[in-house]
Amino acid sequence: MQGVVAYHIFYTPTVRIQIQSLDQKAMRMLLRHKTAPRLAEKSTDVGCFTSLRIGDSLISMVTAENLRRSGRSVTIYSNPLHALKRWFPHAQIETIPPPQKRSDILQRHDLLLHAFDSDVLPEAVGMPKTLVYDHLREYRDPLESQVDINRDLCRSIFGIADASTDNGMRHLPEIAARDPLRVVIHPTASDPTRRWSPASFIKVAQGISERGLTPEFITQPSEAEQTAWIEEAGFSRFAEGGLDQVAERLAGSRAFIGNDSGIAHLASSLGLPFVTVNLRRKLAIRWRPGWSDGETLIPSIPLLFNPIKVRYWRKFITPAKVLDAFDRVTSPAIS
Repeated sequence: MQGVVAYHIFYTPTVRIQIQSLDQKAMRMLLRHKTAPRLAEKSTDVGCFTSLRIGDSLISMVTAENLRRSGRSVTIYSNPLHALKRWFPHAQIETIPPPQKRSDILQRHDLLLHAFDSDVLPEAVGMPKTLVYDHLREYRDPLESQVDINRDLCRSIFGIADASTDNGMRHLPEIAARDPLRVVIHPTASDPTRRWSPASFIKVAQGISERGLTPEFITQPSEAEQTAWIEEAGFSRFAEGGLDQVAERLAGSRAFIGNDSGIAHLASSLGLPFVTVNLRRKLAIRWRPGWSDGETLIPSIPLLFNPIKVRYWRKFITPAKVLDAFDRVTSPAIS
């Protein structure tokens, strides 16, 4: 009958889950309904393909780590996480495979898991075992943090009753002792509309210095020219190496202040108390770092129209408010 979609889940003699459907729409239709826990077979072999963005990838690791702890075989395919591989001692992390190797890898797994359509390899588009979280109402609708949403999906979809927000990242014993004075400030973001003003960051850095602490800005080497104001204001910068070296620097620091960015998620994943700034309330709730104590600040008054919000939001998050939040999340103060 036209318009009727057949969808079946059954188990082979190897007890691995197999999914058959007419098309990707069938997957969306079934998984939009909150039924009994789904895809709950522990012998399922999962391939988890993450975003090229570090923040999204760290959040996806909440699902991957819960699946691993519950007994599934999980392989994570992620270029940013591969650079941080030694920080995830229990995870099997590989880079995104080149085109000539993808067919064998995609056939290896019973389930191909993604957060967004943009994370799906071209070869996996339309495959019945391809699951995209963003197709699910349970993923899109809740107004809560992405970290919590991933945990909740592990309960509702995979039947993991004791699912947690742990993403499996661990401190390395070989990292040098923590510097109790260093506060890392990250003033950039991939989206220019999410960047707080340089003048505000300078005032915050001055406030950090007045508290007897050491502000240190952190950027990519390629961002040095556009952020030359850091040295002009008399502050130091860390801009060495890749993600692994950034993680080392963060792990040895006291706290983090910055924009809504992947580095903020990395800092929180390493346990640093944080203060971040965001221009939109819903974005602040859904994309705030989710593994450590911290505050995400939004404009003090509602800016109703998007052009006004994008242009003026920075004026309604003052350096004084950021410093007050910093004092709250890092108390008790250093004696």
